[in-house]
Amino acid sequence: MTFTVRHLLIYTLIFTVLFLFGLFIGFDSVTLAILEIHNSQLDSLLLYVTKWAEWPVIVLALSLAFWQLGKRGWMWVIAFATEGLIIQAAKYLINWPRPAIKFPQEVRQIPGITLSQWKAFPSGHTAAAFFATAVILSIWHNKWPEFIKVPLILMAFGVGYSRIYLGQHSFEDVLAGATAGLWLFWAFYQLFYYKKWLKS
Repeated sequence: MTFTVRHLLIYTLIFTVLFLFGLFIGFDSVTLAILEIHNSQLDSLLLYVTKWAEWPVIVLALSLAFWQLGKRGWMWVIAFATEGLIIQAAKYLINWPRPAIKFPQEVRQIPGITLSQWKAFPSGHTAAAFFATAVILSIWHNKWPEFIKVPLILMAFGVGYSRIYLGQHSFEDVLAGATAGLWLFWAFYQLFYYKKWLKS
């Protein structure tokens, strides 16, 4: 396994530093700063990056899970479904406003994006991206090229950035989504490891 407790703690430390940065600078200030930096090339690029979390990274993670674990790959399907339900339940219960409501003058209408209004916290795309990336890294085969890991991790962070850039989430939504995605993965991984379901 290449995703260890050390990796979990490193990413959690990164998110904690970003949280403290947001606390010090102001979460809204960080969100507004990201919304201010835009151009048509970034619009097009980040429209594709945000879609990475809608299905490509999930399909990749589950395909690798079935390839490595056979029928036991279904446990990761159930884990993904449960993760999605938990995140959606949190969105409905908390029901925070999205940037289109909080910063109507600063959020741009980008072609191809329908701006949501509520249920912002946490970011479901970001949670899915980090959850799926952690699944992929947890079943990473020793013979696979190591350099592919870096783009996978960068894409997860890119999804978080894209959600703010596209006006769909605030900085705190994305941080919460990333943290929730990783820790939900870790909870499922520990359960599966305890049940001895992870050996190929």
